Amino acid sequence: MSPEPVERRFADALERARIGWAAADPAACAARAGCEVSDGGVLVPLFGRPHLVRHPGGEVETPDAKPAHAAVAILLLHYLLTADGAPATGEWAAYRELPGCLFYAAAFVARAEEPLARAFAGPEGPSDPGPAAFAAAALRLGGEPLPLADRAFRFQALPRLAVAALLWAGDDEAEGTAAVLFDTAADHYLPAEDLAGLGGHLAQRLTC
Repeated sequence: MSPEPVERRFADALERARIGWAAADPAACAARAGCEVSDGGVLVPLFGRPHLVRHPGGEVETPDAKPAHAAVAILLLHYLLTADGAPATGEWAAYRELPGCLFYAAAFVARAEEPLARAFAGPEGPSDPGPAAFAAAALRLGGEPLPLADRAFRFQALPRLAVAALLWAGDDEAEGTAAVLFDTAADHYLPAEDLAGLGGHLAQRLTC
């Protein structure tokens, strides 16, 4: 696999994550993260798509053996390095309610929730499928319906980290809104900035 090009804004974080990963025990990290040790590294499913995180170099390959984007590589390395094996709670929290996340809350709304609202929260009609299109996109991504909001889906983003996307459709009197929630054990698996990145990744996958 040839080295992936790294944007300047990701270079330092990726280098630090790779240094940490090189010093880590991959089998122990995989066990805590609920992942499978594979030849050359650890397989980490991201929304069901297995990415190979190589050890000790920290190169990350997509399922088609191409270099992952640096942002994805950082997220998966941080997942393996942060995971402590804490069980999921099955309870949901807004991003801003998670430890250390309030500082990034406004950016998270702009990155994850507003794109979903713009894409799907209009009144449903022939020219604007709205919630129906949201549901179709969520099901394609492996979402499981939840009894929340007008439409809501649970996603197994990473082996031990679940997220949910919620949609309230707009009407003639009010604009629609969207929310991305996390299992309340999320901080046991990713730092605050990476949780924001995961929410943005979910929004991108649903709207693309």
